[in-house]
Amino acid sequence: MRDVVATEGADERVGRVIGRGLVLLLLLAIAAPSQSGSAEELLEQPAPDFALKSMSGTNLRLSEYRGEVVLVNFWATWCGACRDQLQALDDLHTQYRDAGLNVLGVSIDRPSKRSTKLLAELRPEYPVLLDVDKDVSRLYDLDDMPFTVLIDQTGTVRAVFEGFDDDDIQLYQAQVAALMAE
Repeated sequence: MRDVVATEGADERVGRVIGRGLVLLLLLAIAAPSQSGSAEELLEQPAPDFALKSMSGTNLRLSEYRGEVVLVNFWATWCGACRDQLQALDDLHTQYRDAGLNVLGVSIDRPSKRSTKLLAELRPEYPVLLDVDKDVSRLYDLDDMPFTVLIDQTGTVRAVFEGFDDDDIQLYQAQVAALMAE
């Protein structure tokens, strides 16, 4: 009987700890910004500037593209939607590059055989930059992957896209075309 009482006491303590943990998680969920919150905070603000090394070894700085429309896409090899999006963005880049669109892919992966193989298969014609330390990812406060930012000629964020499905490319095309017409 004594063992049962000791077990019941331990179960009650565990229950209290779990209950406190659940309350803490609930409070954090309520206090945390929503996924669209960070995206909305970027809109109509100057795009945070950054410089990153590209897969080809050159350093590129976002502010060097002032005067042109820039689409910055954050992705990772472990993200299935990101892999799907890479080809669609390459097609968008090909369609609009002569009109002044620059696509910059930002890989948040550490360089690996997996990322090198993926890029060798897809062969995007736009630069792929390496955010190994995730400093730029923190600047843009990524909540979801892929995360895509459309920046106008003045360096202002005009659209933010979180996630990706095949229908989104039409939205990207419309947004890019509108910015090109400005």
